[in-house]
Amino acid sequence: MASLRRFDIGSISRKLNGINARISVANSIPFPCLNLLSSYQFKKRFVKVLPNGDVQGGFSRMIISLIDFSFVRSLTAHLYTMKSPPPYDPVSLFLLELFRYIDQYPNMDRFLKDLRDKDKGRAYRTYAGIDMNHIPTKGTFSHFKLRLGEGLYNEIFHILVDIFHQLEMITFDIIAHDGTLFPTRARYKGCTCFSGQCERIEANDVIDRVKKQVFYRLNNLAKVDLEKPFKIKIDCPCDTLPEKVKRPRIEALVMKISVMDDAMSQNQIHTAMLFGVKEQLDKQGLCLNTIRTNIAELAPDLDRIILRCPKIPTDTDARIGVRNDPKNSARKQKIFGYNMVLSTSVGLDLKLELPVGVVNMAENGKEGEKIITLGQQTRSHHDCRPKIDIADAKYDNTENYTFLRDNGSIPIIDYNARRENLTAKALRERGYDRNGWPYAPCGMPTRTNGFDAARQRLTFCCMKQCLKLKAPGIRILDKAYDIKACNHLKKTCGYTTHSFIHQHPRLLNEIPRGTRLYNEIKRCRSASERSNSTVKETLNILEKPIVYNKVRADILVQIATIVLLLYRAFAFIVKISMLFMKYRETQDPDIAKKLQAFEVPKAIRNIIQRE
Repeated sequence: MASLRRFDIGSISRKLNGINARISVANSIPFPCLNLLSSYQFKKRFVKVLPNGDVQGGFSRMIISLIDFSFVRSLTAHLYTMKSPPPYDPVSLFLLELFRYIDQYPNMDRFLKDLRDKDKGRAYRTYAGIDMNHIPTKGTFSHFKLRLGEGLYNEIFHILVDIFHQLEMITFDIIAHDGTLFPTRARYKGCTCFSGQCERIEANDVIDRVKKQVFYRLNNLAKVDLEKPFKIKIDCPCDTLPEKVKRPRIEALVMKISVMDDAMSQNQIHTAMLFGVKEQLDKQGLCLNTIRTNIAELAPDLDRIILRCPKIPTDTDARIGVRNDPKNSARKQKIFGYNMVLSTSVGLDLKLELPVGVVNMAENGKEGEKIITLGQQTRSHHDCRPKIDIADAKYDNTENYTFLRDNGSIPIIDYNARRENLTAKALRERGYDRNGWPYAPCGMPTRTNGFDAARQRLTFCCMKQCLKLKAPGIRILDKAYDIKACNHLKKTCGYTTHSFIHQHPRLLNEIPRGTRLYNEIKRCRSASERSNSTVKETLNILEKPIVYNKVRADILVQIATIVLLLYRAFAFIVKISMLFMKYRETQDPDIAKKLQAFEVPKAIRNIIQRE
């Protein structure tokens, strides 16, 4: 029972005293502004865990009572100057944003309403160090997040990761990687190939084409329906279109000639003059109306027109991603937005899964490249050497295997067969099965018999399986191979062969694919999926966020990961504290079992404890 005693709230509180002091010493850059609109001061407060698992004052009080966030002020000091107007204390704004997500407010407006309330917002104001006369606005938070940017939020996140690493809640031994799509606020308008040039498209003949359309209709009044609108379109000039995709047509104008009932409006007069048809329309008592237009700018001499493509969305950073439909796994669902790729540390002995790295990207099918970015990010902030990295088939490329192995980690990545022929005949012709296990000369599949780390090779043996076959099996095997003449039957393990990792770096693995150990480790990958699900469904941060560009999305992803880390870590502390409290009262042996660390399988323990 003493094994989990170190995660009781009393033990955690005592350890954090020293950790907070060390972080304060390491982040001691003075803040340049002396006059502040708010002032955060760390204060140790008593935290009471109730028997039902709730915390008196909520998670916000617990977090602020145990962790000293003064380091945020030091990290952001270079963003402020002595001559600037009195700002809010950066720690105050950071914590208020944190409280909003920890307590799961649906939007900032609702949170600010409670913050301004004399009674409901008293705790938040006290924790953050602000008063009723200086309540920040929604714009203040928006400007503050842009000022910090993705980089500083990531620095804050890794300081918090280091805190829980020192508390032995994060080990970095097993890391699971996975991404999750989340939508942008902007509406998708049907084009996936848009780029910066779609904002300004030059068209040189629009005015002449409108004039021709008007003259044709005026000269053929008996044949043409004047009430029918006419459209002016141009070919899409985008150079990012794939070669096989038919080049679409862009709508520049939709216009209509109408009978003039009253005097023409100024807009109608200017439109007719612009296209040089006013005199002809006046003779017929007609006017020219614009129904829709995508004209953004006119050149002074009217020799060219600048268009903005109607299919370009407000958010030009987002892209289309595909995932399984949560309501119907047999269908695919398209998401126009971004992809948060998260690294989760898996603690098998504690059953605790905490994020240790995060990066955001516009969804473009290159998620598999981010495992290297995440590995570099984690190693640059922490003195760690992961033993196992787990990911799905999106990350199955040679560069990832090389990076992980060079850093001493064993990659457990689902194999992507791509266009390989995996029929039984093709597998036997190439000499090894879909897991990379060779076939013996008789055609029987071999079995794994160890990995030589010095030579980076796997050993496979047939184990004389033919001797264990029943009569029908022996007769079938004997038709293609003379078992009696097999020289390998004299050997202890029968036919033996070696396969080197460098021969098939993606298929062959230090822990052979298809083995019980490999499959047992691979099951840990669901930890990253649970982390993504918590951010979207439990905390409701990335379900339908209000973001319109990648800069905002990057910042939101960092905040979401910070909230996820604190939420899960402190929920674990509360759980252990509650169990110890119940055990002291009841001495229940069932509770005593729950207070023991989980048994890690011996084979996995040998891997993660290796030097």
